Amino acid sequence: MIKNFLRKLSYFILIPFIVSGIIDAFLPITFFTHRHFEAISFQSGIPSKTKFYPLISSQMFAVGDLCHHTPFEVYKNERWVTDKLGYRNEKFIRKADILFLGDSFFQGSGLSQEETISEQVNRKSTKHWSTYSMAPSDINVFLRLLEERVISKPKILVFSCVERNIPSKIENDFNKKNGNLRNVLKSVFSYHNMNVYLDKALKHYSLLWLKARLSESKGLGKQSPIRKEMFFLKGKNQKYPLENIPNTLKILKSYKKLCDSLDISFLFVPMPNKETVYFNYVPFMKQPDYLLKLNTLLLKDSIETINTLSIYNNYLKHSKRLVYHTDDTHWNKNGVALISNAIIEKISTNSKVFFHKTRKGVHL
Repeated sequence: MIKNFLRKLSYFILIPFIVSGIIDAFLPITFFTHRHFEAISFQSGIPSKTKFYPLISSQMFAVGDLCHHTPFEVYKNERWVTDKLGYRNEKFIRKADILFLGDSFFQGSGLSQEETISEQVNRKSTKHWSTYSMAPSDINVFLRLLEERVISKPKILVFSCVERNIPSKIENDFNKKNGNLRNVLKSVFSYHNMNVYLDKALKHYSLLWLKARLSESKGLGKQSPIRKEMFFLKGKNQKYPLENIPNTLKILKSYKKLCDSLDISFLFVPMPNKETVYFNYVPFMKQPDYLLKLNTLLLKDSIETINTLSIYNNYLKHSKRLVYHTDDTHWNKNGVALISNAIIEKISTNSKVFFHKTRKGVHL
């Protein structure tokens, strides 16, 4: 009698999960999510060669990560396309003039495909540079793909890291993490995108969506008491530990040294916290100067960089247009446009620095 009860109980528990998995596997990837980032990322532990679903073409009206399902959410018509490596590019480019590496800012979370930094630099430049985005990825993923000859050396590596984070250290043993058996499993599960269907099924987003709706989940953003539609990731809880600067600088110097050894020009693009740009809405008494201090040290050590915070500060003195989304952690297309212009100008006016005389094939 007890065994019969336990069997029925197991059916009662397992059947919803099985049904949920089947539904999730075959419905559109964004059906149960409010944005693309979570929808196209491998999260179930299924072996995969990529971090995001490869060869995806998807469009949806997405909302930000800070206040979804509230009166303050803002719908954005987003188009996402990924290449065979799962990165956000219209097509795979093995050898690019400019390769973008970094976090979700460079990936373009909250942006449509044509609004991303790589696409804007490619489209607006008069030099016909080929651009390729490997965001979000760190330096070690770049080195692994370079060593495996999946990609070739770019002429310029543009690296981004948001202010609140510290860049990853260079690992000398990154290949040890990719044994033969693991690579075989990745290839097997990647066959005909089988891992995509399995991952969608095992993430059980339909059940998570139901749970979120029942609990009335509305994002973890901190609402500004000054401007009600403005939300922040951490708000007044955002810390600016100055003791992180020496470590960040040391890591960036190692990136520069590595790129020099590979005959690759290096450009660092730090992304300010939203709390830094709109400090008066947090509110903070004064604007945090973490990035300004880091910029001074970068210039002292001859590391090419874009002073993004100064660019935004100067722009906001005479414009009411926002450079970050109100309902999202990330920059909007206007914010991207300002920095893409700065990158183009930086490279164009310092061509001898970024394109060495020994390099060929780029017409300046």
